Amino acid sequence: MTANLKESGAQLLEIQDIDTQRRVLQDRIDALPQKRTVAALRAKKQEGGMRIAQIQARIAEEAQKSETASAALASLDAKIAAEQRKIDAATDHREVATLTRELENLARRKDALESESLGHLQQLEDLELLRIDTEEKVASLSAREQTEIAAWREQTGRLHAELADLDAQRAQVAARLPEDLRARYEALAAEKGGVVVARFVNGRCLACSLTPPTARRAEIESSDTIEQCPQCRRLLVLED
Repeated sequence: MTANLKESGAQLLEIQDIDTQRRVLQDRIDALPQKRTVAALRAKKQEGGMRIAQIQARIAEEAQKSETASAALASLDAKIAAEQRKIDAATDHREVATLTRELENLARRKDALESESLGHLQQLEDLELLRIDTEEKVASLSAREQTEIAAWREQTGRLHAELADLDAQRAQVAARLPEDLRARYEALAAEKGGVVVARFVNGRCLACSLTPPTARRAEIESSDTIEQCPQCRRLLVLED
């Protein structure tokens, strides 16, 4: 084995080691928990926003009912006042009795409306408190989201810096490889992924454990180029 072939083999192994480190770093970036946490927080914020919209719709509905009840009460008060003036002006006791009964009916209707109006006002107060509580929870979710995003950016920034260092190292090593050998490595890496270079020790491929027939082994060991394993097709780096 020539010195150039040995050097090329060492460079292939070095590039493969760098690529393995890059995959590990990329997997760490993809597995960062903040991405899932942020997605969950955003889903909860969306639910909270929908809940706030529903509460606001109910508030508008109750406000309308309260306004209607208030208008009805104002109309009843006017009727009660009118009936009271009629009683005050009446001289016939039978007319007074009839007007008094009508006044009592109006008073009962007023009591019922006042109770209904108070119910609407209580419902409005409860809904406003619920809206405020829900908005505070959504605001808390937003704060947590920003915290998680900041943590994610800090961690990915550090990991991407490590990736950049590895890319620089890889470029330096790849530049020293013969162009055809570099192309073969890149093609295999794109096709197979993972390990595409294997050590060939004592006539055996350490990646798939194949021991080629004697004649093929001799060809691999005497070749002046990097050969491929007959079985797994990985580039074979000869080692004593």
